[in-house]
Amino acid sequence: PPPRGMVDDKKAALARLKASRQSRRAEGGAPEWNATPEPPAAARPKHSAATSHRANDAYMALMEDGVRAMGISDRGDDDQSPSNDQSPSTTTTSHPGKLPGDGPAYSPGELVDPAIPRGWYDGPNDAAGVRVALTDQPICVGSVNPKGTHLVVGSTDHALYEVQLNTGTKTRTLHGNAYGHGEWVTCVRHLPDGRFVSGGMDGKLCVWSEIGGRCVELGRGHSGSVAKVEVSRDGTTVVSAGYDKTVRCWSTKTRRETASLEGHRAPVLELAWSSDGGLASGDRDGRMLLWDARLGQSGKKDAVGKRKVCEGHVTALAWTRRVGYEAVMRGGDVLVSGGQDGVVKVWDFRIAGKGACVAAVEAHRRSSKNDGAKNGGGAGAVGDVCQTRGGRIVTGGADGRLAVLDPRMGYERVGAGIATGDFVYSLLSVGPIVACGTGSGAAHAVDVDGRDEPTVLYALGANKAAVRVLATSGDGRHLACAGDDGSVMCYA
Repeated sequence: PPPRGMVDDKKAALARLKASRQSRRAEGGAPEWNATPEPPAAARPKHSAATSHRANDAYMALMEDGVRAMGISDRGDDDQSPSNDQSPSTTTTSHPGKLPGDGPAYSPGELVDPAIPRGWYDGPNDAAGVRVALTDQPICVGSVNPKGTHLVVGSTDHALYEVQLNTGTKTRTLHGNAYGHGEWVTCVRHLPDGRFVSGGMDGKLCVWSEIGGRCVELGRGHSGSVAKVEVSRDGTTVVSAGYDKTVRCWSTKTRRETASLEGHRAPVLELAWSSDGGLASGDRDGRMLLWDARLGQSGKKDAVGKRKVCEGHVTALAWTRRVGYEAVMRGGDVLVSGGQDGVVKVWDFRIAGKGACVAAVEAHRRSSKNDGAKNGGGAGAVGDVCQTRGGRIVTGGADGRLAVLDPRMGYERVGAGIATGDFVYSLLSVGPIVACGTGSGAAHAVDVDGRDEPTVLYALGANKAAVRVLATSGDGRHLACAGDDGSVMCYA
């Protein structure tokens, strides 16, 4: 027979479980796992059988209560013995105006990811943050170094600035009469070795060292403004897109152009480079071209796929990974595009070789039926696209809303979307949470994966004008917001 102490421990655990259930009843919670009310038929999603997850979530919440009451570790490891150790990522903290333990970790049906700091759920230690005033001109772009310690931002004042994330201090100003840009800085990306490349409206591409304040130029190939720049994983190749309607490949070793990819009939605004070598570019005519970046080194200039993406400009491109069954059976990445017409499309370039649109969602279009507008309502351009660790795709638009798409459900929308109050300019994925920067200067933290429907956790009055750049440190403990007010706001 089991030792008497073990029996007593089990009896005590059951008593705690009963007390927990009685407390849930007193607070108005569902007393039994199957007591969660079903929504009316008219409110159910298209595939109404999926609503069974509500009962399942309630059941799992009750089971978790029992596991915690018995003192069994719920860390997901093989150690089933009681433990008094608390991981720093799950330890509750006390903030002014907030009770200890208040938050998603103690609400049924909500999950906290132990892999990211708890501050992403509760908010920063100091909501006022640390303001780093850099310039009186707008900050347009930014990039974090591979170590995750410094953020480099580019401004319309022709300069770049480097900020240390954990201290909120400026460490370098990168501009001079004899070097750097003579016009707005329009793009910046880090190389794996700590150097970074920037592009500007002057048509220059400048490579800056990890220390010091001078740069070397890549050979001048663009006859107009450089709109975007991307870097290969090994750091040997830089790809740039410009208003001269070309996409150009450069060697970081020789600083020479290796290929000019021609095929666009309008200025190229967007670039996205996939993990398996696919390079996508989008232009002002709403057309998207797909290139094999490896072919650029051999001088081949023809696109391997051409598609009409949207009406108006292509405003966002992002490669996203497959999830679930698709990841196992097909592998590779799928491309998500956003346009000035507010439509988000998903492209699979493993279908028919040249790609096929597998989903089209009017994520940021307003219908006249709902908003009273004329001529079929209106559209808000798609401002940015990102993917959470759980696989959901988040888009933000000029309609002031976030839309969440689930690849496991054929890219159907999750919930009705989230209103942010202004144009969404920037998105940042941190595990299950997405931060978004808006035109009003606010930064919102949204729990996308941990709840049935995405929910705003809190909002920060980050900048005094539009938030164009969102970045996080390598350890995930620091958030930086930069934008049109010329400053970087740092939060810990």
